[in-house]
Amino acid sequence: MLAVASWKAPFDIAAVTGFDYAPEVRADPGDVLLVRLAACPDDASDADPGALPRLVGEIRARHPGCPVALWIPDAPLQVAVDAVRAATRAQIRAILGGDALDPELLRRQLTHPLELSAFILRWASDAGYLPPGLEQEDVRELLDAEPDVRTLHRLSVRRQVAARTWRKHLQRLGLPNPHAWLALTHALHVAFFLQRHSTLPLQVLAQRLGMETVAQMTQQFRRVFGLSPGQVRDLLGAEPLLHRWFQSRAPR
Repeated sequence: MLAVASWKAPFDIAAVTGFDYAPEVRADPGDVLLVRLAACPDDASDADPGALPRLVGEIRARHPGCPVALWIPDAPLQVAVDAVRAATRAQIRAILGGDALDPELLRRQLTHPLELSAFILRWASDAGYLPPGLEQEDVRELLDAEPDVRTLHRLSVRRQVAARTWRKHLQRLGLPNPHAWLALTHALHVAFFLQRHSTLPLQVLAQRLGMETVAQMTQQFRRVFGLSPGQVRDLLGAEPLLHRWFQSRAPR
């Protein structure tokens, strides 16, 4: 049986609301939607490998600014294994186990950049920001760029594709230009660092990132997400940031 709860900042255990069916759950952008798996012999969804990915797709369409986490508090081994496999297919970036929720484990999983491009493309499709099944290598390479890659020149040389050709191709697809994707990628890496070290002062974090002042970080986050560093640090994961980024580029 699958049920969903809203987990609100500051993401301690007391901030988890009651579990309910997905359509009944109320959440604000930035809340974590926690999907709980409870084994129930009479529930056919336990045997349906597509139940969890479908639920996650529905949640993302309804609440695109909310990260999704899976909680398996107590289930037979095979049920848990099948759930983890389904969660991987659904690009769920946080999986929790045990009777007690671990907020720090949630934080560590939601703030890592591994396989970020695959997640963003799947999330954007579920949220309705990109066409379903879009597998654009142009976009994927931009999202997978190393954090120190800030211009298109290095990537275009590696692919032996002129930067102008790359820009025109994305324009024909109706997608943001390469510079915007690279700016998003770098800002997400900085945001993850802030979220992982949320108890440290912003000035310390800026210095560790090689920035002279917090003002540089402020300028970056304002330009990309329309948020301050403090607001970004208080969030978890990429979803609320991606939601704002795509919304700002949606046709008006």
